[in-house]
Amino acid sequence: MKRYVGILSVLAFAIVLMNYSFVSADAAKGQAIFNDAKAGNCKTCHDTGDKKKVGPGLKGATDRQPKEWLEKWLADPQGTWAANDEHVQDLKKRMKKEDKPNTAMKLPTKLAADQVADLIDYLATLK
Repeated sequence: MKRYVGILSVLAFAIVLMNYSFVSADAAKGQAIFNDAKAGNCKTCHDTGDKKKVGPGLKGATDRQPKEWLEKWLADPQGTWAANDEHVQDLKKRMKKEDKPNTAMKLPTKLAADQVADLIDYLATLK
């Protein structure tokens, strides 16, 4: 019985680690992506505080939206906008863009999964 409990504990821990890519994420790399015109160019349209620019201020973004949704958004903003889930509806309402068919967010290049994880880790520091 102890053997099974031990095996189940190890499996549960492994599952938790697989579900949280931020374990290997790096906030400093995320900040570099945020500021880099070739990678994300986020700072052009987003403030790291509460101020609205073209897009919303990103302070507290990881508290407002679940990590899984942020991953989808950063991987495909237009597709996520078109899906119009409850998080997009909330964003549209806060930004007063309920009638907009597309988001203004366009990434210069597609971000790799590790870049998305790093960027989310950086956003988590904006409290």
